[in-house]
Amino acid sequence: MKQSAVRRMTKQRIIVLDSVKSLGFHPTAYEIFERVRQELPRVSLSTVYRNLSILVEQGDILPVRGLGQEVHYDHNVHDHCHVLCSICNKVTDIHADFINPSHINPRDAEGYVIDDVLITLIGVCPECAKRTKKEHTDE
Repeated sequence: MKQSAVRRMTKQRIIVLDSVKSLGFHPTAYEIFERVRQELPRVSLSTVYRNLSILVEQGDILPVRGLGQEVHYDHNVHDHCHVLCSICNKVTDIHADFINPSHINPRDAEGYVIDDVLITLIGVCPECAKRTKKEHTDE
């Protein structure tokens, strides 16, 4: 991931970054907004989005795409992958040391210079699997 020039860390930006870290479960912008409002009651959702964008641009956090339009944010910027629950959209880090971007050369990407490889596994989390199993046994 390429990093741009680092911008000054404003009070709002620090609180947004701290919120991403403290929530710790790949929060969405709205979940981050709700946390930031506890410290800055007058902050707007657009201010949170703008600061999230800057933090992503600087490489301080990573955006993680869900199944729909929703974007989750990850404070772990080291190489890792994600597993996404197809029922509740929960995102969890998984460590996959076997992934080396230099070994990936897809024919369909001819002419592209690959900067990064993002892998997301999709399945059903343990909580949703239990709930689904319980719903089927209760019928």
